[in-house]
Amino acid sequence: MDGPIALRARLSRVGGGMSGSRRVLVRIDYAATAKAPFERPRLNIALVIDRSRSMAEDRKLQYTLAAARWVIDNLTDEDVLSIVAFGDQATVLSAAGRVVNKPFLLHRLDEITPAGATNLSAGLLEGIAQVGDIGSPGHVRQVLLLTDGLANRGETSAAKLRQIAEQARSQEVGVSTMGVGAEFNEAVLTAIAVAGGGRYTYVKTAEQIPSAFKDELHGLLPPVAQNMTIELSLSGGAIGKVYGQLLDQPIRAYKFAIGDLRATESGLLLAELQRSGLGSVERMEVGVRLVFDDPQVGGRISRMVRLRPPDEGALDEDLRVTLVAAILDGLERAEAALQGLDMERFGQAKVLFAGLHERARDYAIRTRDQQLLNQAFALKHFMAELAVAEREGLLHGHRVARDKLAKESHYLRYLLTHHRPQP
Repeated sequence: MDGPIALRARLSRVGGGMSGSRRVLVRIDYAATAKAPFERPRLNIALVIDRSRSMAEDRKLQYTLAAARWVIDNLTDEDVLSIVAFGDQATVLSAAGRVVNKPFLLHRLDEITPAGATNLSAGLLEGIAQVGDIGSPGHVRQVLLLTDGLANRGETSAAKLRQIAEQARSQEVGVSTMGVGAEFNEAVLTAIAVAGGGRYTYVKTAEQIPSAFKDELHGLLPPVAQNMTIELSLSGGAIGKVYGQLLDQPIRAYKFAIGDLRATESGLLLAELQRSGLGSVERMEVGVRLVFDDPQVGGRISRMVRLRPPDEGALDEDLRVTLVAAILDGLERAEAALQGLDMERFGQAKVLFAGLHERARDYAIRTRDQQLLNQAFALKHFMAELAVAEREGLLHGHRVARDKLAKESHYLRYLLTHHRPQP
């Protein structure tokens, strides 16, 4: 019986015909088993909007305000809304209250004009305070923050901003982030969203801002698991690589902080393991422990899965594991090449993508794996973006174009491994 969270772990030898390799891949999939409710829950949300000078460019603020108007139009008098704008400091345009006077809320949006720097921490803290200030039992409580720039006023440390989101999550206030354009720090916004139990969205162009708000609003369902972690432990070897994370050296255990998981959401974790040396008699054993708080029963749930790969050379390749590993590897290479203007590495990524897309698509169609098919489609789209940028000569002299492509690569990796609606 899976309960509210389904957990599955599978092993594979590393692809490429390396049957004698001492390396083993482990893929861990987790998914909420609950279906989306027929009626959306009541909401208590804070719209935290960057109003800094740069938001005037490319009509970013104009599209953001249009998205905020759509949010207001689609809330009811059972919902709670607050509106915060931040530049040099945070300004509360409408304190938290039930949505009973929509003309007033729309009028307050009209007063937002671009000015000042980017005091992201002030906006984040004020949005969290607004959501927490009003009693709203039974409501989903969430801060939706949109920015186009780097935090350059107030608290700018990534660790401190993540800590603010963690503290909000401990008070049952979630935080989701949206980054638009090419100037923001995607790693910081991702860390804030993960720590806050929310989602990060990369908004490539200003025109996409309204749809990003719509997707986030529709995704605000009650969590079926909170404070979720997955711990990977190993005997008879070491964890050599955790995809999407930085390891200084091989380790025996690694804890992934998942946060909150809502109905219909799922994700995966991927790591590369190294068997012990030839002189070791200890056989490899992989442990996967899932821990989360169940808000329905009010208790903490813990489950353990153990896997023992066969002897070296006897483990088969599982394409459901190796294809995803290859996609993540390729995206990491492309991102590093774009950031460092390493054209040799960029060329290697292109060659890898060309063959990988066909393999992933064909296998997904043959096995009816909709998730992998979606990933193959996203990879094809990214390949097309790279081809256009290279053809137009944007990779050498156009920093903004390179930054956008690097952000898109990062976002594809995020979508592959973090919360997402199940197909």
